[in-house]
Amino acid sequence: MTRRLRAGLVGLGNMGAGMAANLVARGADLAVFDIDPGRAVAGARRAESLVEIAEAGDVVLSLPGPAEVREVGLFLAGSMPTGSALVSVSTVSVEVVRELEAAARPRGVCVVDAPVTGAADGARAGTLTILAGAEPEALERVRPLLEAISSTVVHTGPVGTGSAAKLLTNMLWFVHVVALSDALALGVKAGMSPEMLGRLIPASAGGSWVADHDLPNVLAGDDDASFTLALCSKDLRLIAGLAEELGVATPLGALARERFEAALGRFGAAAGELAVVRLAEEAAGVSVRS
Repeated sequence: MTRRLRAGLVGLGNMGAGMAANLVARGADLAVFDIDPGRAVAGARRAESLVEIAEAGDVVLSLPGPAEVREVGLFLAGSMPTGSALVSVSTVSVEVVRELEAAARPRGVCVVDAPVTGAADGARAGTLTILAGAEPEALERVRPLLEAISSTVVHTGPVGTGSAAKLLTNMLWFVHVVALSDALALGVKAGMSPEMLGRLIPASAGGSWVADHDLPNVLAGDDDASFTLALCSKDLRLIAGLAEELGVATPLGALARERFEAALGRFGAAAGELAVVRLAEEAAGVSVRS
């Protein structure tokens, strides 16, 4: 008989809410906590405090950034029972997840560094890819939990490699968004329609996940506020920090950061990631929206 999943989840934003719903759908006994008392997930019980979450079983952190993950994770690492697992699915620095592991290990709590990729619609559909940095035994312990929220789990190596993998894949994502922006502006300026480019690019050598996932939103004028410019810029700063720490030049990543920081200043922190396309439109004097 399969053991029923018991877990807690902290953070019911665009990503966390979808993951929580999929855990419930898989029959998990799930406790959830968010600082916004109005956020809830049908079928999950709402915890009144992080102390209650610490007692819920293995715990998933789906929080906006390194500061939140560090604060909440360190508290939980010191409060969870021996033999439990703390899973971070957020995009944070390598330093943060290693700090959590160092705090949790003496208490017999394992840390799984498991950031996710696949966007908010992937979280809702349960089709995320998880980049899991963990000891093999820890990963196998939480695999049923991870498989409830994803379609693919990639073991990247020890704790820290999951976060590093997420940062390099996000760098590729943001570079592709900027390149797509410029290509669309150039194409429209050259006399092609956005609709035609929307058919051409995904079917060409220039196709990518970004072209498949984001181009329909660009053409529809939807900047996709499920992932904000503030989060893009946060991730690009983390990418730059990792590259500097390791002494690796990433000039395309730096150019993407410059473009996203400019969009952040122009359109505001709450604007969606694809607002960056508007900078290319303004510079070329065209509209790439259908």
